[in-house]
Amino acid sequence: MTGTITLEELKEEIKPADARSQEEAKLRWMSVAKPLFSLGKLEDAVIRMAGIKGTADFELKKKGLVIMCADNGVVAEGITQTGQEVTAAVAGNFKKKAASVAIMGELAGVDLFPVDIGMVSDVPSVTRPEYKVAYGTRNFAEEPAMTEVQVWEAIQVGIHMVSVLKGQGYDLLATGEMGIGNTATSSAVAAVLLDKSPGEVTGKGAGLTDAGLEKKIGVIEKAIRLHRPDKQDVLDVLAKVGGLDIAGLTGVFLGGAYLRIPVLVDGFISAAAALCACRLVPNVGDYLMASHVSKEPAGRMLLDALCLSPLLDCDMCLGEGSGAVAAVPLLEMGLSVYRRMSTFKETNIRQYEVLK
Repeated sequence: MTGTITLEELKEEIKPADARSQEEAKLRWMSVAKPLFSLGKLEDAVIRMAGIKGTADFELKKKGLVIMCADNGVVAEGITQTGQEVTAAVAGNFKKKAASVAIMGELAGVDLFPVDIGMVSDVPSVTRPEYKVAYGTRNFAEEPAMTEVQVWEAIQVGIHMVSVLKGQGYDLLATGEMGIGNTATSSAVAAVLLDKSPGEVTGKGAGLTDAGLEKKIGVIEKAIRLHRPDKQDVLDVLAKVGGLDIAGLTGVFLGGAYLRIPVLVDGFISAAAALCACRLVPNVGDYLMASHVSKEPAGRMLLDALCLSPLLDCDMCLGEGSGAVAAVPLLEMGLSVYRRMSTFKETNIRQYEVLK
């Protein structure tokens, strides 16, 4: 991987979404021969994408899902139902089109791009040395998960992936992750950034018992007491209690804003990364779109903090980017109506008016 960009450059280059393009998209919707605002959030999504892309005349020809795969040392505390070998197994299944999101992506026309940014094992079909920051993080119950240098390297991988995919013609990206233990790291990051107790934001992840949940909360509380991450310093938070997948996704969101590509936030872990990106560069918020709200306790809290309203509420908590992929057909439906439907003028139908 070559080429890096500094945080200062990102802050300088990432501007607010284009208001003129949004207004043009609103006017187009007002002219379409249907009841005003009747497609609700689908109309809002098209308007938002117009602002991101800087034009009210756009298509979604190629859709990609970036899946950051990484392991977390905190699994040594016995707070997960499965071991780290599952991370590698599922990552391999992404390439075999055998994972849940791969099957969903095939139906939705979304191409998968799994990235080994920090798995403890190499998977030949996935692993590329230039993207692998480390072989898993350290156990944050005992020591910081990683260094700030590693955090920034992971962020750069995420930005680079967006650049590569934009160069290949992708004009909508979804985000996903795979990593045993990453609901614990996301809960820790969310607790610090949202100024909440771990008990408020931590859920059972992939099926913990009540006793397992209490242990998980206790481990996160211990880590925050031990390391005292600074909520005003995102890099410090990620280094002390985060994960490489979260850092990589933070880069994807930064890259989407920098390169003006709409990026779909998936669930809990993806939303934690999105909040990290927005705390680093506030204008990133204009370039995000919420696919669904996770069933995890902090799922809606994070979207509220991001000022995002989800397209779907299906009680999903699978991860992998499954919620983001599920939302793609809705976006395409909305955009098809926006682009293809006749206007009031073309059909000689009296135009609806906004009544007060």
